[in-house]
Amino acid sequence: MNIKKITILLMILSITFPDVNAGSYKKQSAIQRKAISTYRGLSSSRIKWNILGKSNWKNRIYYKEFGSGKKLTMVIGGMHGDEPSGFLSALKLAQYIEKNPSSIKNRVIIIPCLNPDGLIKWRRTNGHKVDLNRNFPAESWSPEYVKYYNNPGKLPASEPETVLIANAIDDYRPNLIIQMHQPFNTLYPDDKTPQELTEKMSEITGIPISHDIGYATPGSLGSLKSSLEYKVQGITFELCGIDREPDYDKIIESLIEAINY
Repeated sequence: MNIKKITILLMILSITFPDVNAGSYKKQSAIQRKAISTYRGLSSSRIKWNILGKSNWKNRIYYKEFGSGKKLTMVIGGMHGDEPSGFLSALKLAQYIEKNPSSIKNRVIIIPCLNPDGLIKWRRTNGHKVDLNRNFPAESWSPEYVKYYNNPGKLPASEPETVLIANAIDDYRPNLIIQMHQPFNTLYPDDKTPQELTEKMSEITGIPISHDIGYATPGSLGSLKSSLEYKVQGITFELCGIDREPDYDKIIESLIEAINY
């Protein structure tokens, strides 16, 4: 992309998103490119990833199980393609556990990037321009939406990515599901999650706790989880703004705390 095109793009962004300046956009772009390059390197990484399935555009959705024992935590990153640190946090957790297997005393399944199509395209939605976190087959699913990036799809579970996660939850029956998102810098535990755990995670990261995201999320993974017949705890882990990266060491420490709780 030449200088003229970049200038035009920044002008458009400044009009459409007045709070996005050139410096912020440059930082966002650098983090996104880093995440895309990292995703493309997963097939040859040190970790021998398993393949959960493929996206709409036939990109691989990787997963890896670590540890042993009855208690199982599932960590899901990269549900929204324009939240790169969600993917990178889940990946760095896997890399840490690979090097330090004794750091966990329970099982964990890590799915670093559920939405590789969105990651590569640098957008929230998947290859069909569907918001995966509005497409789960929950009782709350609705075809109605206002913002284009919250498109729930024509039917619940219309997208291969949501089907893969719904089936994995049904097969593995995790005790705790943690979703890695951006950019609200808040921990959102559900009512089933022990307060002691989220307070410890907050203490480690300095990220505050809230029980209300402030808007409805029909067809979300959280609403699917709450409608299951068996008990599953859940935490939506919102990281910092997309123009910067979090303190990954603290994020990993807090996730290890959750796995071992």
